[in-house]
Amino acid sequence: MDERTLTHADLAQGAGVSVTSIKSYRAKFPGFIPVASWTKPIRFRPEALPVCVRIRALFAEGRSVAQVRAALAQEFPENAAEKPVEEVRNPFAAGVSERSFQEFFQAAGKMMQGMAALATAQARADQRLTRLERALEDLASVQAQGAEAMTRLAAEIGEWSAGAARPRKVVAVRGTEGRTETYAFEERAEPAPKPAPSDLPPEPLLGLPVAIRTERGEFLGVPGRLSLAAFAAALERQAGSPADWTRAEDGFVLTLNLGGAAHALRFNPATSPSGVEVALLAGLDLDGGETTPAFIQEFVRQVRERMDRA
Repeated sequence: MDERTLTHADLAQGAGVSVTSIKSYRAKFPGFIPVASWTKPIRFRPEALPVCVRIRALFAEGRSVAQVRAALAQEFPENAAEKPVEEVRNPFAAGVSERSFQEFFQAAGKMMQGMAALATAQARADQRLTRLERALEDLASVQAQGAEAMTRLAAEIGEWSAGAARPRKVVAVRGTEGRTETYAFEERAEPAPKPAPSDLPPEPLLGLPVAIRTERGEFLGVPGRLSLAAFAAALERQAGSPADWTRAEDGFVLTLNLGGAAHALRFNPATSPSGVEVALLAGLDLDGGETTPAFIQEFVRQVRERMDRA
């Protein structure tokens, strides 16, 4: 043993504890165990041995760390500047040169810069891709609009050509001097025959709000107090063709084609239990078959939804 300094093993042997215990003492009470040299191995001053012996005795008495620290403070001087070797060890003591550390940090800095540049390039590529996708969408929209416009133009040209190619009547007229001149007379197209007027309901009935009757017999109005005239007009728009009214025994029947199926709606003037005059949708025949009140209620709801979306 060096007469001037002690190692961990020396302190452990002198205090009768393990080296691990001595290291634990140093971790808990660093200021009371003076270090002589931070070289490897660490060397302690001779005053460290009585401190370790005292710490062992205090712990043997069942004292806590705080109680041991208080007792040591009364018996031994404390160096507040003392730090465990792990906290002040020279980072280059393990054999790594300062130059190697500098080269490592330079390489790490370059790597971080490269990653930042890569992230920036990726963000710019994403922006370019987004702009390209939008441009393609706009181009597709323009092409679709152009195709639609060409279709309308072709239809208008066809109609104009059909109107312009009216049959002409050529008449030869001999003049007084023996010359013959011809004249072309364009025949006027015959007006299209008007459809036979249907048996429209009277204005008072057309102005009444439409109502249906549920399976329980309760009267249920169409949202917005939709009149019969407005309801019939909405059906015609959704069907894309005019409807036909016919008189029935108790009211009027509206017939039209919806979704490829013939619909016959029977409207009767009625008075609700609350005394309101309504145009009651009393029945709906679908392709000649009678439907239920629940079907009628769903049919009216869908008609109303299509009106709101239009």
